Amino acid sequence: MSEASTVIQKHKIRNLLVFIAILLLVIIPKGGFKIAGIPITWGYLYLGFLGTGCIFLLSPTYPFNKRAIACYLATLPFLFYFIIHISVIGFDSSIGNLIAFFVSYMFMPLLFLVLLAGPLGRVDKHYLENLICKAVVVVSVYGLVLFVYKQVLGYYIEIPYITINAADAGTLENKYNQRGDIFKLISTYNNGNIFGVCILFLFPVFYRRHKNIFQLCVVLLALLLTLSRTVWIGVIIFFLIEYRSRLVKLVKVYLFIGVLLFLLGSFVFTQYFQYGSMENFLLDTSFGGRLRQIREAFQPTLFGIEPFENIDEVVYLSIYRQFGIIGFLLFLISFLAPIFIYADAAKDKDKAYFIALIIYCVLCMSDGCTLLIPTLAIYNFVICMAFTKYSPQQ
Repeated sequence: MSEASTVIQKHKIRNLLVFIAILLLVIIPKGGFKIAGIPITWGYLYLGFLGTGCIFLLSPTYPFNKRAIACYLATLPFLFYFIIHISVIGFDSSIGNLIAFFVSYMFMPLLFLVLLAGPLGRVDKHYLENLICKAVVVVSVYGLVLFVYKQVLGYYIEIPYITINAADAGTLENKYNQRGDIFKLISTYNNGNIFGVCILFLFPVFYRRHKNIFQLCVVLLALLLTLSRTVWIGVIIFFLIEYRSRLVKLVKVYLFIGVLLFLLGSFVFTQYFQYGSMENFLLDTSFGGRLRQIREAFQPTLFGIEPFENIDEVVYLSIYRQFGIIGFLLFLISFLAPIFIYADAAKDKDKAYFIALIIYCVLCMSDGCTLLIPTLAIYNFVICMAFTKYSPQQ
């Protein structure tokens, strides 16, 4: 086989691997089954196989990404602290939550920031981002169809092993998706907040590459119909950053969003929403049930005195409450390191992925969905791509 043929073959293999990853992690992220109550998804299994393959390919010439490795090293102090914490104080949670923590905070950073960061630099980034854009549109369209279907007919379309975990059939109403008499847009993510947070990770890339205004409106409408204030804040932050120097265009964007919110408030909220009106929803003094988490956080300790239970919606407060001041500071180091490392990289910056990281840091003040599939898989992917150049296929 000639050298040119070998290059073409490698190119096709990489594209196929990328296509499968986007399919399993972005389009059908919840597809899979459960073992002893622990969700096993096709996307996470696939990542495991990729990671194993990379281990066998390790060599002195393995293309490590130094900035990604620096981000990974920043996660280790908090991880070690967590292990010591649960060894001394214990955990008051299910094995599933404990496994979710280690998968999210140990294996995902190792997989993406060490094993896959180098190979991702050899992927055709234009091809990858075109796939991302198509995937965002697909799940948004499906979400809109499912949203209307549920409101009109009263039940969800469920495809076990594909659009939902096989063990979750018939339980989508119990996944905190109800707002009075209506249900959030959930798409294939089975939860409105998870869908919104994960799509916001990819939205800056989609927005940079979108060519069709209709598709943009579809995606924005899908994000609005998550009926999540957290997601709405994320959309607002994105446009504030994107058009910070173009005030007139920003006003037009917000006018469009305002009209959509007015329509929702006029025809949906008053009749069917438990808040009764858009005003009550936006000015909810209980912060969507998060007031308890805020109150519990005002019990400062140095190392934390509670067994690990879970990471609640308000990520920062949850970490602070359970792991104390020391644990919280170590978490901030691991969480903010990619932003500082990115800011220090004077060259090779990719603004879209950096914006996604900034938005997620803000969303974690409200609802970060950190232990929920596939949030931190996409988060670590975004970190990798923030440090990856646009380059010809190798």
